[in-house]
Amino acid sequence: MNYIVTIDGPSSSGKSTLAKRLAKELSISHIDSGSIYRAVTLYAIENNFIVNQKLMLEKLVSSLSYSDISLKENGNGIFKMFINDQDVEDKIRGLKVSKYVSEVAKHEEIRNYVLKIQREISKNKSIVMDGRDIGSFVFPDAHVKFYIDASLKTRSERRYNQLKDKEKGISILEVENDLLIRDNTDKTRKKSPLVIPENSLIINNVNRTIDDVLNQMLKYTKDIIDKKVS
Repeated sequence: MNYIVTIDGPSSSGKSTLAKRLAKELSISHIDSGSIYRAVTLYAIENNFIVNQKLMLEKLVSSLSYSDISLKENGNGIFKMFINDQDVEDKIRGLKVSKYVSEVAKHEEIRNYVLKIQREISKNKSIVMDGRDIGSFVFPDAHVKFYIDASLKTRSERRYNQLKDKEKGISILEVENDLLIRDNTDKTRKKSPLVIPENSLIINNVNRTIDDVLNQMLKYTKDIIDKKVS
């Protein structure tokens, strides 16, 4: 039986880390849907479709139709982002991409473009996919749904620790402001905003270890899947 596990939540809530580990424990594939939006954003930046902080949406959408943005799986079941056959996994994690990704992702044309990739890659396989509209919009009938949350302070500290060695001179206040803007954009966009999906298990992971949360998610997932199989 193939099944889908969705993990939603705000930026830097820990959902991607948990999704990777949960997928590994379940011996199924993990797909970070946010990486697709980041790749589209990187593509927009590198092709000068963002000018004076304004997205040239029509030009971006037109250009995407003859470009190849794809997720490719390695032998370990790990997917990486490629743009026109170039591995961009490291480049999409930078602060500049983070600054614009929510603005790019809010547009219906972009979300529809990414939706096709998300649904196509999930055919005929079991997956864990994390993002901001996965259980609510992309896979509303997923077998197992989680919503991972944490305080702004906790999320800012996590994101800062991820970026401080790569982005010299960055401050935690800058990271916090960026997260606030992204939260607002994600929750107020017209197309598939960030919400708590129906029938999802809500987990606040402040002051909890990754292993503690992972064990809870693993047990919850296995209980549901075992019932569906039996």
